[in-house]
Amino acid sequence: MTEISYAQAQPDSTTQKNNSSSTKSPAVKKSNVQDAVEFQSNDSLTINLRDGRKAFLFGQAKVSHTAGELTAGEIEMDIEKNQVEATAQSESDTLSYPVLKRDTDEIKSTRILFNYKTQKGKFEEAKIQVPDGYLIGSKVKNVSPDEVFIEDGIYSTCPPDYLYYYIKAKKMKVVDQEEVFFTNARLFILDIPYPIVFPFGYVPASLEKRRSGLLTPTYAFQAQSSRGIGLQNLGWFQYFNDYFTAQVSSDVFTSGTFLVNTNLQYRKRDRFQGNVSIGYSRDQGLESTDPGFTTTVQKSLIINHYQDFSPYSSISSGIDLRTADYFTQNSFDIDDRAKTSSTSKLAYNYTHPENDFNFSINSQLTQNFNNNTTTLTGPNSSFSLKTLTPFKSQVSNEPKWYESISLRYNNTFNSRFSYAPVDGDSADVTFFDALFDPDLYEEATGNEDHFRFGFRQTASVGVGRLLSNPFINLSASANFNEYWYPTTTRQSFSPDSLSDPSPVKTEQIRGFAAARDFNFGLSFSTTFYGVSNQKIGKLEGFRHTATPSLSYTYRPDFSDPSWGFYRNVQIDSAGNTRRYSIFSNEIFGGPGSGEQQALTFSIRNVFETKIVSRDTTGEVNEKKLKLIDNLSASTSYNFAADSLNFSDIRTSLSSNALNGIRITAGANFSLYERDSTGRQIDRFLATSGDKLAQLQSFNVSASTSFRGGKNGPEVYTPIYRRAYDPYNQSRFSPVDPHFNDEPVTPLNSPWSFSLNFNYSWTFRFNQPPTKSATLNANSISFRLTPKWRFNTRIGYDFIQKELTPSQFGLTRNLECWNLDFQINPFGENQYYFFRLTLNSAQVQSLFQKLPILKNLERSSTPTGRGYNR
Repeated sequence: MTEISYAQAQPDSTTQKNNSSSTKSPAVKKSNVQDAVEFQSNDSLTINLRDGRKAFLFGQAKVSHTAGELTAGEIEMDIEKNQVEATAQSESDTLSYPVLKRDTDEIKSTRILFNYKTQKGKFEEAKIQVPDGYLIGSKVKNVSPDEVFIEDGIYSTCPPDYLYYYIKAKKMKVVDQEEVFFTNARLFILDIPYPIVFPFGYVPASLEKRRSGLLTPTYAFQAQSSRGIGLQNLGWFQYFNDYFTAQVSSDVFTSGTFLVNTNLQYRKRDRFQGNVSIGYSRDQGLESTDPGFTTTVQKSLIINHYQDFSPYSSISSGIDLRTADYFTQNSFDIDDRAKTSSTSKLAYNYTHPENDFNFSINSQLTQNFNNNTTTLTGPNSSFSLKTLTPFKSQVSNEPKWYESISLRYNNTFNSRFSYAPVDGDSADVTFFDALFDPDLYEEATGNEDHFRFGFRQTASVGVGRLLSNPFINLSASANFNEYWYPTTTRQSFSPDSLSDPSPVKTEQIRGFAAARDFNFGLSFSTTFYGVSNQKIGKLEGFRHTATPSLSYTYRPDFSDPSWGFYRNVQIDSAGNTRRYSIFSNEIFGGPGSGEQQALTFSIRNVFETKIVSRDTTGEVNEKKLKLIDNLSASTSYNFAADSLNFSDIRTSLSSNALNGIRITAGANFSLYERDSTGRQIDRFLATSGDKLAQLQSFNVSASTSFRGGKNGPEVYTPIYRRAYDPYNQSRFSPVDPHFNDEPVTPLNSPWSFSLNFNYSWTFRFNQPPTKSATLNANSISFRLTPKWRFNTRIGYDFIQKELTPSQFGLTRNLECWNLDFQINPFGENQYYFFRLTLNSAQVQSLFQKLPILKNLERSSTPTGRGYNR
């Protein structure tokens, strides 16, 4: 045999260049020929041309082809058969073991025989990494690019160095790099075999493609005395296409208790998206003869939809209908169980392309489960024209006052149906029956005012700047409102019902009625600045910005008989009367009573400073700081009122001066005394000398969020001050002069939490004030180690002196396992949940179907649904 050694390999092995002085063959230049084979080696290359065309590569050999890339210590390449055989340079040299890379797959073996033309191959003691796990086999045969057979195979989602569990089978087959089939297999956990042999099995090895299939059920062990045993999350997921999916899941117990959830999802990018969810549950005991046996049915319907018809119009809906105890019976989420009402909304919006007008229509349904009332608001519609400035000049550099004149118009149509049955929960008439039948509505509520609706339109004229002075802003406005209603109210005195607590009877008169009102306003505002050069520590210079404003509003007394909007009614046998509005029961009300000449005063204050710091070079760094973002106070005086001319004094404060802490506060004060019944009288508190004002209400809140740490502890090798000698034990002697010279490695773990404190106080005459004080810590998360994480939410009520509903959770990442523990030890909704799962959902589903291993999941919740799936 004639052998020729080459120091440089060419794409065409028949091309020879004798240069034996070099022992390294650099990489071959890439060829433009399709399916070209490129190879290189760091040691040497030998080509045999007598018995066919063969090449032998030694030392970090590499062969590249469109079928894949092969690296090994030694490679023998048969160019005529399009075949390569790769081995390690020695059995002990694990770094030179052959590795075949194909797309995202990687196969490591002690010996590889591969045909890069047909993409068939044989592998000995091979390790194959698939998208969702690892395969190990004594013999592996690749019969096609999409089909692999394995003898004495092992499958696991754990890395090969951490095989905490694995499936060992006599034969395995991998199809399309997604599905793993096996026969005569056993499950091993910590190398302990599971006592059942599987004659055949199937595990999908990838979830890159969405597909239909069974959901992962879980055995339920809790509350067996009342519900029996059962299965949770038993159902089916159906993948129709990329735009539409569906899922049906159920919890079934031997007592007959069950929960069924159906969820449909649909989406088309840039067009529409939404989902429909239907829930139905029935809760009952084991036997109908048991004491306290009851059957409770709960229902839920949730519809969410959003759609863009064009860049200018869209529709959105959020329907949430359910029975009162649906979440109480079927959910252990704190927020869900705290909900006492549900709200459904439907809205359509349209904006003219040139922004000439806006139009919207919406409807809202609110269910209050505490008092069994339901309110349907809508359909409501609103229409508004864009603001017109008819006298505005496009070229004027000094605009005149009349150029700031603006015209606005808008109208609103509102309707409302309120259902509050007299019998509350025991009402025989349902909401829908009362909605469509006025007689049933009156029977259930005792009110003949079935459905309210009305129309209001508003036109306004404003002058933005009456003065050209840049320091003073003076503006004026006039507003005109018109109301249209289908009914009005009439009240009459009934002498025959004097014993009745309300001898005045109210009647609705049908027929179109209109009302109008108007008002005028004038407002003045300016801004003052105060500056101080005072220094306090690092704070240098203070600035106070004050913005006072005055506004005057005039409105006639529309209760005057000349307007026809108010009437008088006798209220007792003595002949006393009172005035009432014939629009008092309408949806927008009507024109107000009493003349109004109100002067409103308000002032807003902002306090700022600068934080000045200087470095060692003398460079000055300045940073602005707002000490108080807003400190405001306002009150008004009505010149037309015959008493109690001053309104309450309203104050508010907000600040972000403390880094990361937001503080807000507000208080209301009254200037008048009260009589023995608690009603305010026209006498100032200051006249009695006790105090200037009475605090009516006060509230303060503070919130903050913190986070820090890094992604796990930083590990580094300390830099020794002297050369390390493993045989020199003086470093570990009792007295080490270099002890503590090196800093201790800090444990940097990511953490985050938010705190919210709320306090409110409300005055009550001759009664203790109403107080509320709560501290809530939400979203607390702390990574104890790179693999341990703790999270919780907890709160405390300082008035009731008890903890609010709380949750605690602890998770542990166990390489290919996840340990999750959740508990709520306080309040009525106490539960715990323990879950040990695999990172692979496919294999986890197998675990949950096996006896003994089902105990990896435990819960104390009555339905077993305490864990958020």
